[in-house]
Amino acid sequence: MVSLARLRLVRGRRSRIRHEQGQIPRARHVCQACHQQNLFIRAISTTFKLHNIPQPWLTALLQIRNGNQNLKINIPTVVKWLTPPKGRLKQNVDGAFKMTSGEAGGGGILCDHKGNMCCAFAKTYHGLNSSLTAEALALRDGLSICCSRGVSDVLVETDSLNLLQIVTRQLCCPWELVCILQDVAVKTMNLKAEIIHGPREANK
Repeated sequence: MVSLARLRLVRGRRSRIRHEQGQIPRARHVCQACHQQNLFIRAISTTFKLHNIPQPWLTALLQIRNGNQNLKINIPTVVKWLTPPKGRLKQNVDGAFKMTSGEAGGGGILCDHKGNMCCAFAKTYHGLNSSLTAEALALRDGLSICCSRGVSDVLVETDSLNLLQIVTRQLCCPWELVCILQDVAVKTMNLKAEIIHGPREANK
């Protein structure tokens, strides 16, 4: 394990530089503090069991250990699916299209405020030419299921930002989606549904 003394040494040196007699720290002191920090990070990357460290963090630590401090490091973020408010249901919908084969499909899942599944669906679509169309069909079919089950005041989440911007009229609607999105608009109004965007990682 990395000794606590090393951590205290780094913190102590930084504190002395910041507060020593209210003076501006000398360049030599700043360099020494940065050097101590780099040694500390390198010690972490070499001391801990590397197979227990998530891959993005491991990559960042190895870059620093190898002296590549100038590389841009993407810090991983946690993406979490959020439950709807109590008394409201949430439906996640998604569509996919494979250009090479022309296969397409969509599906969705309806959950309550505790995350319990109320119902789910999956469909195959034919004759499509884009993933946006598959996303739109999945949204329409999800709303149709809510209508058939008597669900109202539902929160619908899609990971397609383009589709949401078209539905909310921030972008022009492609001609091939006009009929689909007219149906979506009618069902949204009848259900008092709210359509929102969610990150792809939380829509699995």
